[in-house]
Amino acid sequence: MNDSVRNLADIIRSNAPEVKEKEAQVEQPEQAMTGRRPGSDAPRMNTQLTIEREVLGVFFKNPSRNMAITLRDYGPVLALYTSQVRELVRVIFGLLDEDKEIDLATVVNAADAVNALESLGGQDGIEALINSTFTSPEEFPLVVQSLKNFHTVRKIRALLETGLGLLNQGKRDPQQILNLLKWDIDQISENTGLDRPRALSEVMDDLHQRTLRGKIGGFRNYPCGFEALDRTIQGLGQGELILIGGAQGVGKTIMALQMARNLSYIGQAKVLYICYEHNEEYLLKRLIPMESVNPFGLTPFELGLVEKDVVEGLRKASDGKVGFTELLRTSERGKKVLEKIDKYKDDLILFKGNNFKTTLQAIRWMAINIINETSSKGFVVFVDYLQKVPVYPEPSNENEKVTIITEGLKDIALSLNIPIVAVVAADKEGLKASRMRLHHLRGSSALDYEADIALILNDKSKIISKMNVAYNPSKIAEYDRWVVCTVEKNRTGRKMVDIEFEKHFKFFCFDPRGRIVEEQLIEEKLFKE
Repeated sequence: MNDSVRNLADIIRSNAPEVKEKEAQVEQPEQAMTGRRPGSDAPRMNTQLTIEREVLGVFFKNPSRNMAITLRDYGPVLALYTSQVRELVRVIFGLLDEDKEIDLATVVNAADAVNALESLGGQDGIEALINSTFTSPEEFPLVVQSLKNFHTVRKIRALLETGLGLLNQGKRDPQQILNLLKWDIDQISENTGLDRPRALSEVMDDLHQRTLRGKIGGFRNYPCGFEALDRTIQGLGQGELILIGGAQGVGKTIMALQMARNLSYIGQAKVLYICYEHNEEYLLKRLIPMESVNPFGLTPFELGLVEKDVVEGLRKASDGKVGFTELLRTSERGKKVLEKIDKYKDDLILFKGNNFKTTLQAIRWMAINIINETSSKGFVVFVDYLQKVPVYPEPSNENEKVTIITEGLKDIALSLNIPIVAVVAADKEGLKASRMRLHHLRGSSALDYEADIALILNDKSKIISKMNVAYNPSKIAEYDRWVVCTVEKNRTGRKMVDIEFEKHFKFFCFDPRGRIVEEQLIEEKLFKE
């Protein structure tokens, strides 16, 4: 696929060194399995490439979406395939992510278009693969499992060698090494075997072992950087679906992008921000003014950069004499902005969502790839906005579509153990409503049921009680500067809490400190527009 996930480091991220390293690890399967050097005359076990050719031979006998899903979900990750077949497998996964028909002609033509068949001998090589295997398509899951088992054996061998090394060096007590090996091998078994129910005793023992190792996956919360909100919801929890809803222009994207920036800035998590309405450069254009007034309370607003300054800088840089970043460094304000962005430019990953191709499957695949590259850091996904995610075949109505998308995002959050934050648009009734509520969001029943946390934004001036301005009408101008964020749903804590944040939309941000609303709010607007 031509679309790529891009971060702030260089906008287009290159993973070439990592791919080469992984390729070097998998190109010598015989030595990994048998301990013998390739080319020796001693009897050898099946090589990785042999198993991969068997898998593809069975696949091409009768290609289908079900077989492609089996290969993707139950086979090894893409990086572990040998270089001879990796690009062909990438094409199969790409067709799946794009919701295209998967049959022999489609796969072969798509692979041929990117020269993914050359290493296998072209179309004649595919025919030879089909003819060389006697395994039936019904046994395809078993063949895929055998390939996964190949890598499982390699993992276990590596663990045992590591344990022996620690034992020989005397760096750990033998019982400690045995306990660590047992835990890691149990994890490999759980991750490669069939799903099975677990007794409460197993769950408690697993949690005990993970806490002993300092691993508390599943119980981690990431502060979103909006202080009053974090105190209420205790951050974004793993496996949670968090919604940000509100009317047009109330600041949903601003809040979501600022949260994404805060998460990556503190270094606790890598963030994937998928935006279906704006491209990566536009989001960067918003981050620059935001950073020019950070940290709030310490940076004077008169020293901040507004969008006009950024656009003017881009115009000056476009003459080719000096690049945009060099131009920023020429001013003290620009230099400070770059210093702040440098802290998180590799951890904030931007992606322009495609209204036809960036499906739930594509989001899942991007998330899996980034998680595989991320070591100790957490991972959070932002989707801006939910109703834009394409679904095929097209549902008969929007409620059905929103239900599919919401359930799909929740499933991704649970299966990958990550928080997902989704911006949600309001329906027609919500745009007319006196005060936006959760039930005013498009597809509200599914959103209400699946969401773990729902944040609804309203302009404070539109929902303030008349008694607060009856004797002081001038206060309405002050209320115009604030947005009320209502925690309408919160599975794990307080809900129906009204928190207000001061708007600084000139710099595309809120003051993240916030405070609990003290004034009385009403359901009806203060005045008719």
